[in-house]
Amino acid sequence: MAVVISSSMVLSALPFPLNNARIGYIDYCRSGTVTPSTEAVGFEADATQNRFTYDLYKPTALPATLTYDLGSETIFNYIGIAAHTLGSSLTTVVAEYSTDNVTYTSLNVDSLPANDRAIMLLFDDVAARYMRLTFTGATIPSIGVVYCGVTLDMYRPFYGGHTPGVLSRETTIKPNKSVGGQWLGRSVIRQGLSAQYNWKNTPISWYEANVDPFSKSAIEDPFFIAWNPLQFPTHVLYAWTSEDIKPTLSGTRDLCEFGFSVEGIE
Repeated sequence: MAVVISSSMVLSALPFPLNNARIGYIDYCRSGTVTPSTEAVGFEADATQNRFTYDLYKPTALPATLTYDLGSETIFNYIGIAAHTLGSSLTTVVAEYSTDNVTYTSLNVDSLPANDRAIMLLFDDVAARYMRLTFTGATIPSIGVVYCGVTLDMYRPFYGGHTPGVLSRETTIKPNKSVGGQWLGRSVIRQGLSAQYNWKNTPISWYEANVDPFSKSAIEDPFFIAWNPLQFPTHVLYAWTSEDIKPTLSGTRDLCEFGFSVEGIE
């Protein structure tokens, strides 16, 4: 898993510092069209446009490209990739954008993931109609989910007490014993990651304008979340909530607090 921050990023240009959590739930890839350089039978490129982590795209040869036509010139500042094997296949991903699908400009966020966890590529806002991913390596990878959009940058950072989701495994285990009580091993029924996110002292007006649209989207769709891209750039989850997100007024001026629990894939 990795968060890659453009080397050209100017921190002062961002709405909030990079140690504030960034959530990628807005996705323009879903409503656009995708064109692959090649695709294996049963592993078509449009699998990357849905939310399902079991539906995968595979090219037949490398280098391979996925080109997303977003439909019109669109502003975006992140790309999310999940349910992939880029790390284990030692595949490098390069991201580019274009206004005409002819001349492409690098986003300077080339990544060789260390493992197969979720990736968020973060960069300055760009305005383009086309976004292209190029994959290079020796072993053909699989990719399940690709998002491209604008991040929700949280109003305040986390302080002490947060447990990183990438280190919080959620495993359901069934021990196996013989009739005589002998240990026969155990079965893993299901496994994944879990995390809890909480924010305090957020203006309720800011919550309503920024977080409430996300809370509506989270009812149905998973999202990418990097809880502290500056200090913990590899701590990213592709996750989903199990309950509604609601604010509670703190009684201090117009401030509120809110939070949510998520489950995610390993």
